[in-house]
Amino acid sequence: MIDQLMERFYKRKAPEPDSCNNAINSRLDDINWEEEIKSDPGLRKQINDYHPNVRERVRRKYLENGPCQPRTIRFPMTEIGGVPRRFVPEWFDEFRGWLEYSESKDKAYCFYCFLFREKKDGGYEAFVKNGWNGYHRKERLQNHVGNVGGSHYLAMKKCDDLLQRKQHIDVAFRDVSESAKKDYYTRLNGSIDVARILVKQGLPFRGHDESKKSLNKGNFREFRNFVEEQNPILRKVVDKKKSDNSLLIAPEIQKDIVHCFAKEVLHFILEEIGDDVFCLLVDESRDVSWKEQMAVVLRYVDKFGIVKERFVGLVHVNETNSASLKSAIDALFADLKLSLKQVRGEGYDGASNMRGEFNGLQSLIMRENSSAYYVHCFAHQLQLVLVAIARKHKGVSEFFTMISILLNVVGGSSKRRDMIRDINLQEMSKALGCGQLQTGTGLNQEQSLQRPGDTRWSSHYKSLKSLVDMFPTIVKVLEIVEKDKKDWKIRDQASNLLQYFQSFDSIFYLHLMLTILGITNTLSLALQRKDQDIVNAIKCVKATKCQLDELRREKWMMLLDDVHGFCDKNDICKLEMEDEYIDPKKRRHKSGITNKHYYQVDCFNDVIDWLLQELDSRFNETSSQLLVCSAAFSPRDSFHDFSIENLMSLAKLYPHDFDSGNLRDLNHELGLYIYDVRDDERFSDLQTVAELSQRMVKTRKHERYPMVYRLLKLVLVLPVATATVERCFSAMKIVKTELRNRIGDIYMSNSLICYVEKEELLKVTNEVVVRRFMKMQGRRFDD
Repeated sequence: MIDQLMERFYKRKAPEPDSCNNAINSRLDDINWEEEIKSDPGLRKQINDYHPNVRERVRRKYLENGPCQPRTIRFPMTEIGGVPRRFVPEWFDEFRGWLEYSESKDKAYCFYCFLFREKKDGGYEAFVKNGWNGYHRKERLQNHVGNVGGSHYLAMKKCDDLLQRKQHIDVAFRDVSESAKKDYYTRLNGSIDVARILVKQGLPFRGHDESKKSLNKGNFREFRNFVEEQNPILRKVVDKKKSDNSLLIAPEIQKDIVHCFAKEVLHFILEEIGDDVFCLLVDESRDVSWKEQMAVVLRYVDKFGIVKERFVGLVHVNETNSASLKSAIDALFADLKLSLKQVRGEGYDGASNMRGEFNGLQSLIMRENSSAYYVHCFAHQLQLVLVAIARKHKGVSEFFTMISILLNVVGGSSKRRDMIRDINLQEMSKALGCGQLQTGTGLNQEQSLQRPGDTRWSSHYKSLKSLVDMFPTIVKVLEIVEKDKKDWKIRDQASNLLQYFQSFDSIFYLHLMLTILGITNTLSLALQRKDQDIVNAIKCVKATKCQLDELRREKWMMLLDDVHGFCDKNDICKLEMEDEYIDPKKRRHKSGITNKHYYQVDCFNDVIDWLLQELDSRFNETSSQLLVCSAAFSPRDSFHDFSIENLMSLAKLYPHDFDSGNLRDLNHELGLYIYDVRDDERFSDLQTVAELSQRMVKTRKHERYPMVYRLLKLVLVLPVATATVERCFSAMKIVKTELRNRIGDIYMSNSLICYVEKEELLKVTNEVVVRRFMKMQGRRFDD
């Protein structure tokens, strides 16, 4: 009753039109355009399903991307009337501009009709909503175009009118002078120059308070003000503005400019790839806001025969299972207009969701493309070898455990870090005064202990190297901590560490692992090169095995001399090798072996044997036909490893690239090719397959032997390591920091592309950025 009286005498006010429009606009601003605009026409939302206020913007987005016309995919066969039929990609050229194909639906669509055709018109259901797959009736496409004045023609005209901003009524009402346009482009170029500097260095744009009187406007406005002071033309144009409108410094403008930079960088990369094959490198990691991000890198061979690895995007994934990663890759490839049919290799770090043989990402991709062979990251394999050794040998495992405790005790506080620096400075001053150290540029710099990481493959070597260089300093710090520290846990740990690291046992393992890691570190650094090829990587592994075998056979006395010399220098008690070995933990128990037998056989030989065994099992090229056959391309020693049989076997692993006719041509070309390059002095000094590819392009032999060069590129795109992906994650930590942790996923991906691919960013001119910027939406002076 009370509610009825209240409703009768106090009627609710209807919302005002302005408030409604503001609410609608706020909802429209929240639309994620990267996810809303679908490249595949079979997955798109219909234009009439959008709010009327946003339909024009949606149409512009689609017109900016253009029709979906995949040409490199394998179009499936469908039986129509008992005859196998399929979509013909040549129709894209014949019906240029409007014909689209949906890979997910295996149907054709009309791009123009999708944007402007009404539901009531005939043909809407076939070419807009449901799609057309009557591939046996090509004349149906011509009938769809119709005559002048038809529905298709009118939709095409509306698309042309939408792109011509001069015909729009809002432009007609504005009488814009040429000087106003010139001033607008001057301000825009100023903002582009500032954005280029900041995005290239990975610096944040926004400030805490961006008002005029603020002293913390942020990098973008501060740099923009500096540019205005240095450029009198820009300052004059800005001073003309009586209000703050159209200064082109708003956050939305900044994001749009970065978006244009990223799109142009991707345009250069995709233009280099074209319809050629490439390898897919993927890894995932969390950013500072604990969001799982997936980095995607493409490895390919450019037109000069140079192997390149380019970062093409960072994608946020809600889950890290293989199905979610595969879905994210599909969406990214659709946006880049690439096809999984172009993939000829996959490279991951070895996680189960990536390399799983049944449900892993590599298996999901190989179901669609059997030629996308998976190669485990060689550098990560090397790291797993070291981890396996640490777990197998008790002494090595204990040594690395004590190293970890040492780093926590010595580097656990800023006070002890300062203590290390001060004591190390005093030791260096004494050594310089005695003439034990040389002076010069870059020598005797400040040092600190480096903490090893699981994924930083050379960090263990650097950690042990710094321990050897700073050993006296570390001992003094431990002695101070043992005496002065009030915390009994830290005091006891320092006491145990002093006892352990002043023993012969620890010094032996320190030099043994430093020697082994020094050998494997060279391999690790070689594997992380972007232009590294699979053949050279295999030879690097072989060379490392030879060095380790030589160390086992001939370097025992050299290692022992280094250990004794280090003990003499640091007043550590040495052991006589002919005395009976006494286990420090079982002093009353007689071992029955000498110190030499224990340290040489049970430690030195065992560790190297296990290392060689792990390298053989993890880098066993004889178990992979792909790697064995690839080695036949090596140009070393006048193409000593060349084998037509192996290369023909390799070509048969790629049925999509070499059919029966191509295999016959390849067999003939290989015989001519090897005779030609062995007789050509320009090919006599080559060492790697990457150099061979570049030399073939330079001498134009890639045109003379096209089948051989095609096979050579398939070998080159096989991945060696995922180091480029790891570098992208390092860059992500620079772009997205704890103080910048609310940066959006799309904006972060665009910023990261510009930051990582600086070489391509330098090619992007202001003119192309302005052109793309004006097409993004209804800009003020859009032509």
